[in-house]
Amino acid sequence: MTFGESIKNKRELLGLTQQELSEKLFVSRQTVCRWENGTRCPDMIMAKKISMVLGISLDELIPGEMVQDYAPSKEPLLDISCVKFMLTGIMLLLVGTFLYVADDWNMEIAAICFVFGILIFVAGLLLPIHKQAPVPDETLPQKQCPHCGKNHDFDYPKCPYCGHDYYTA
Repeated sequence: MTFGESIKNKRELLGLTQQELSEKLFVSRQTVCRWENGTRCPDMIMAKKISMVLGISLDELIPGEMVQDYAPSKEPLLDISCVKFMLTGIMLLLVGTFLYVADDWNMEIAAICFVFGILIFVAGLLLPIHKQAPVPDETLPQKQCPHCGKNHDFDYPKCPYCGHDYYTA
């Protein structure tokens, strides 16, 4: 039995819907659905909360074969380089505003700051569109894809390089 099946079976035994469980855990219903489908795994703190809400121990919730390999995702929520671009754009907008308000003779420089500030800010918004293949975090347990042979973090439900799905294969 997988982690997701454990959650689903106990939830159904208690007569709870995904929505009711999500409200008790203060997460979205989609998050509970992803846990049950096996596309996502909660971190250990959330796993403890789930076990408390469902009235079972962590040993019952997490299958034995998963415990040694379990590691939460270290994937960043936001690319830092795009934040740097956006902050630089905001700073140029602020400098342009200051020059406009402080001195009337600096209108040309203020206009240049405004234009570059807006362009750099927009570049920061568009920067995350160009995603690169994930770099394996060597501190996390690694898994080798049987399809392409590349190593990646253990907690990916699919190979990030070739898209091989471990749950359907």
